[in-house]
Amino acid sequence: MPVDLHLVSLRASDGAVHDAMLAIDERATRRRERMTGRRTACVHMHGLFGNFLVGTLRFLAPQVARDGYPVLVVETRLGNVGQLFGPGIFDLARRDVDAGVRWLREEGWSHLIAMGYSSGASLAARWVATSHVPWLRGLALLGAPWGLPEALEARSRQWGAEPDYDTVFARAREVAESPDPAEADRLFVIERSRGPTRTPRDSEVYTYLTWWHSRGPKADSAKTHLQMPGVWAPLLLMNGTEDETVRAQEAEDLARLAREAGNPDVEVRLVEGADHTFGGHEVRTMNNLLPWIRSHA
Repeated sequence: MPVDLHLVSLRASDGAVHDAMLAIDERATRRRERMTGRRTACVHMHGLFGNFLVGTLRFLAPQVARDGYPVLVVETRLGNVGQLFGPGIFDLARRDVDAGVRWLREEGWSHLIAMGYSSGASLAARWVATSHVPWLRGLALLGAPWGLPEALEARSRQWGAEPDYDTVFARAREVAESPDPAEADRLFVIERSRGPTRTPRDSEVYTYLTWWHSRGPKADSAKTHLQMPGVWAPLLLMNGTEDETVRAQEAEDLARLAREAGNPDVEVRLVEGADHTFGGHEVRTMNNLLPWIRSHA
C-alpha cells in the first residue's frame, strides 16, 4: 500500500504559521506498535530549500514511514524564501520545530526520533541541545556541517566568492549595529558562493539580518560543533564520502565532540560514493538509517 501524505498546519509560539507534511503507512505503523508496544514517530528538519522544493531528502520520509515510523517533515522559517525576506533567523526556527513536536505529542505519539539534513541537521542539533524532551529516543543527522558559518566561509574562499566573506561580515556588522531595519532587510547576492560560475546555481542570496544570524562568525547557534556537548540523546551522524559540500570527516569530528562531552551512544556511518544529496545511493542510505532507528525507537 502507498504511504499516505497529510498536510498539517503548525502555529509556533510567536504566532508564525508553517506547513508540515506527515508521511504515514497506517498498516506498517500498527504492526510496529504491536511489535514494540510504543507509538514512535519521527520529526525531520529539511535543508535550506525546504521540504516541498529541492534540497531535502525526499526519499527519506516515505521509506521510514513504510518501516512503521511516521515522519513529520516540518517547514521552518529557514526554508525556501526565509533567508531572502527576513524571517530566517536561525534560533527562531526552533519554535517551528517545537510546534511540530507538540503536534505529534497531542496526536498521541509516545516516543520520538529527531532527524535533520544539511542546514536542517544543524537546526536539529541546536534544538536537541537546547530542549527538554524526555520522550526523545535519538537524533539522526545527515550531511551535518561542522557549522554553517564555517561552511560558507570555506566555500567562499574555495571559489573566490564576490563579495568575499570578510567583506560581507564587515558590512553585516555595520548593519547589525544600525537602528535602520530597512538596512537589515536589504537583499544581497554572493556570486561564486557554491561553485565556480556566476550563475544562480552557484550563488546565494541573503538579507544582512539572516546572514548575520545564520552564516556570520558570531552566529554560534548555527555552529553544529558548539551544540554537540548538549546533545544527550543517542546520536547518528551520516555523511557521504563524495560530498563536496560537507566533508565526510566532519561527521567524525562532531562525533568526537559528543563522545568527549559524555554521550555514550554515538555512531558514524559513511555512505560510500554518495554526495551531499545522497542521490543514487538511497538504498544504501536507508540500509544505514533504518536499523539505527529500529534499535533506538
